[in-house]
Amino acid sequence: MIKRIPILLLLALALFLGAFGCRSAEPSPEQDGGKKPEEFNPTDLPYYVEDIENLQYSYTDEERIRPFWQGNVIHNEQLMVVKKDGVTKGRLLYEPARIISVRDWKLEKEYVEGEDYEIEGDTITLPEGSKIPVFCDEWSRGENVPSQYPLGNAGNGYQMVGTDGTVMYTESGLVWQNYIHVTYAYNPADVKRDLFGKYDGALYGLTEKIAGDSSDKNLKMVVFGDSISEGCSSSAKWNHAPMCPPYAELVKYGLETLGGLNVDFTNMSKGGEASGWAADADQLNRLSNLAPDFLILAFGTNDKGSDIEGGNYRKNIELVIETAKTVNAECQIILVAPFPSHEKSKTNAEHAQITATLKAIAAETPYMDVACVSMFEPCVEMLEKKNYYEIAANNVNHPNDFIHRFYAMNILSAIFDYDAIASGK
Repeated sequence: MIKRIPILLLLALALFLGAFGCRSAEPSPEQDGGKKPEEFNPTDLPYYVEDIENLQYSYTDEERIRPFWQGNVIHNEQLMVVKKDGVTKGRLLYEPARIISVRDWKLEKEYVEGEDYEIEGDTITLPEGSKIPVFCDEWSRGENVPSQYPLGNAGNGYQMVGTDGTVMYTESGLVWQNYIHVTYAYNPADVKRDLFGKYDGALYGLTEKIAGDSSDKNLKMVVFGDSISEGCSSSAKWNHAPMCPPYAELVKYGLETLGGLNVDFTNMSKGGEASGWAADADQLNRLSNLAPDFLILAFGTNDKGSDIEGGNYRKNIELVIETAKTVNAECQIILVAPFPSHEKSKTNAEHAQITATLKAIAAETPYMDVACVSMFEPCVEMLEKKNYYEIAANNVNHPNDFIHRFYAMNILSAIFDYDAIASGK
């Protein structure tokens, strides 16, 4: 089971080490398991597999939410093979030590190395006659889009959006039918581990409930956010293969299966809304009536820059926190800083300010058991290798399945001590 952390120790950490800050803050060597970077040993990870040569393809519900940085296998990383600037290639997040499986967007067809793809370093290329689809980068700008995807309707075609009208927006198969999924073993030493969620016991009440006896395993969970938290553009939300649930449902599953909790789940999220809507009287009354034990609060993508800079965004988030804590002082709260939007929809500078604001709230709030998980920095890191539409299924501001899973991995990492789970404690 999960390790119990004395309350006085947590208080001390909160005062002296900023224990309630975002998980994306860079830990000291002492915070990162007490080891200096040069002492990192991948074989100490809870899900490290020694014999990668005999690994067979597997993709269980548990593996779907398992933080890949806790081991040396990534299950079904989504990417595209892209034709861009005269070059056709796809890039993995890390250089594989062994490719276990490459599959189509449905996870049904398995591609054959040498026949359908070739791998060198972290780069996938296609030999002549490959069955793997190629996405043309120009489509993301609305140029020469295949005729089966007409301009005008984002549901079965596309629309042009963005600050200069040059961003293709779609919820159609134009994007997701061109994904492939790669399962592979890799060297965990290549991971920038400080970017990801990390358990530190900040959510003390949730830690105690998970570690406690079976007499109190009921948890009222509320997710409150915008279209990302509503589930867009997960494949289950849009009812197409491979039917991956949105991040909120994956977190619920993790709490039930890893934590042994009975989760009463309510999703208050609504697409297109900003923090001002969350802080209006109707929504606050609804939140008060729900009186959650655990609240995921995730706004920012739709908030105006003027509200973020002017302080309204912070006031709105703090009002929601106050409301939840007033009706249930023990409510455990995770603030989620959203993954980046397309730069021509909302700039990285605006997202960085959102993230900084949420970090400050988590660090400075007078309430206990408030933490923050940032999806911004780790996804920006991904974009050093990937094109935006490889992490956003609508090419504007909605995560694809892999990023929904990545949200869940990071949130669950703030809740669970995976070393303890793997060891059976």
